[in-house]
Amino acid sequence: MPIVLRHNEKLEVSRVDYSGAVSAQDLRDHAAFNVANEVWLGFDCLSVIHRNVEVAGFTQADLDDVFRANRTLFEPLQLLFLRRSAWICESPTGQRFLSHWLTKRNAEKLPYADVRQLESYEAVGEWFLLSPEATAVLKAGDGFREIARFDTTARSR
Repeated sequence: MPIVLRHNEKLEVSRVDYSGAVSAQDLRDHAAFNVANEVWLGFDCLSVIHRNVEVAGFTQADLDDVFRANRTLFEPLQLLFLRRSAWICESPTGQRFLSHWLTKRNAEKLPYADVRQLESYEAVGEWFLLSPEATAVLKAGDGFREIARFDTTARSR
């Protein structure tokens, strides 16, 4: 299950988990879903790159293409809200790509999202202004309902 978007209504927080073999098409599909379903863009979001993520299927050039595609998709929306977007990365390989993405993303301060990589769920909870109990729920993933799944590998099987 490469990319899974979940949402916790009580916390009003979304969570995106990246695990297994993630493709550039999975990233593009996730971005296109967000554009078509703007409601999910209005919530603070934690993205977690898990230790078992596999990114051998694409390069930093592919990531640049996804970045440009995201810009093309999101610019016309002229979003009028600010959300916090936190990242936790458990994978050294994934970190290389996340660092590349964040460098590009943070070079252009976009008005609708503050994006940060944080070292722990506790740091995310503090930034999202969550109680310690709510932070534990965020970390465990309890109460998060699956909204969408992006997995081109499963579709091709």
